[in-house]
Amino acid sequence: MNGNTEQSSHVINEIRTRITEKGKISFSEFMEVALYLPGYGYYCSDEKQPYREDYYTSPSVSPVFGACIAIQLRQMWMLLDRPKEIAVVEIGSGNGVLSRDITNAAGKLDIEFADSLKYFSTDIRDEVPTQITGCVISNELLDAFPVARFKILDGEIHEVFVALDDNENIVEITERSSNSLINEYLNSLETPLADGQKGEFNTGIDNWMARVSDILKEGFIITIDYGSYKDDLYSKSNFKGSLQTYYKHVYGLSPYQKIGQQDLTAKVDFSRVIESGAKNGIFNIGLIDQAEFLQNTGIVQMQNHLRNISLNINEKQENLHSIDMLCRPENLGGFKVLIQSKQQTELSLEKLWPSIDELESFAKYTPLKNNDHIKILSNKYSNSYIEIDDLFEGFTETSNQ
Repeated sequence: MNGNTEQSSHVINEIRTRITEKGKISFSEFMEVALYLPGYGYYCSDEKQPYREDYYTSPSVSPVFGACIAIQLRQMWMLLDRPKEIAVVEIGSGNGVLSRDITNAAGKLDIEFADSLKYFSTDIRDEVPTQITGCVISNELLDAFPVARFKILDGEIHEVFVALDDNENIVEITERSSNSLINEYLNSLETPLADGQKGEFNTGIDNWMARVSDILKEGFIITIDYGSYKDDLYSKSNFKGSLQTYYKHVYGLSPYQKIGQQDLTAKVDFSRVIESGAKNGIFNIGLIDQAEFLQNTGIVQMQNHLRNISLNINEKQENLHSIDMLCRPENLGGFKVLIQSKQQTELSLEKLWPSIDELESFAKYTPLKNNDHIKILSNKYSNSYIEIDDLFEGFTETSNQ
């Protein structure tokens, strides 16, 4: 049931070893091993980017996404009084397609801006520069941070752990939570959690914001991910939690299947990102849908430009459809964009947007898809979905009071 590949076997053996040593491990530790075990975890496998087969991201769909971010970075550069060097640190850059699209667009938008731009394309565990003037960018990174999982039983918070049964099978158990950080946060919610409700608590956000603050001396943070404010995240609309799996464009498998071979993600609690940022001297500017962000950074003008230029009909349809996907709420447009700043107070989202005249002038540089980008119209991605709890029937769950 857990898969037989060498990659998966190494991950499962590591999990079993840790459980044998400790008796049980938290779900967050299980998730960290499954995703980040050096050489074998889902994101760290020596195989070449297996995750490209499992889902698509905004940068992989269209270079227009990177062009819009380049326009936003230029505006931030201007708000910083056009420094001779503006450093941009992208963390979780994967194959680097976003960095290439941003730097390519920058060279066409504004030569002075492009000459000042120093771009660092990095992964989560790489060493990065510190005390920069510029911007820290992440796209679909925080949703892959390990999470603790919990369940409300008889009005009390119980944490999910991972253990082994008598036959050495990986199972989950629940115990009354002794984690003060989780308990205090959940007990602070305006609406109490209902009995039987499940959810997640991202264990990496506080360390992440401390790290971002160390990287950034002055400038901005752009965080793009799926999630919401805490009142929505822990509402009855997410009664079963938001933990999700992705394997070959099929989502909803149990986290205890395809261990090390499938992605594990959970919605981001942007309230915590904002609150933790404030503790580290980072000011919240605003949280908006990706569609709104792109509309304010030129995507409408680029789409109109593409409609009016002479281009092979198939190529035009592919590029226009990809732009549409970036903005549709049911596709990628429903993702959130959080913009924060450091040493840049009294800013609003409106001050970050270029003028309509600027956006119209930038549209003539609208980029076209290349081999870096997946073809949408020629692929039929499965939208298969299985309710995650339905797949837990094969795994033992016990509650220790």
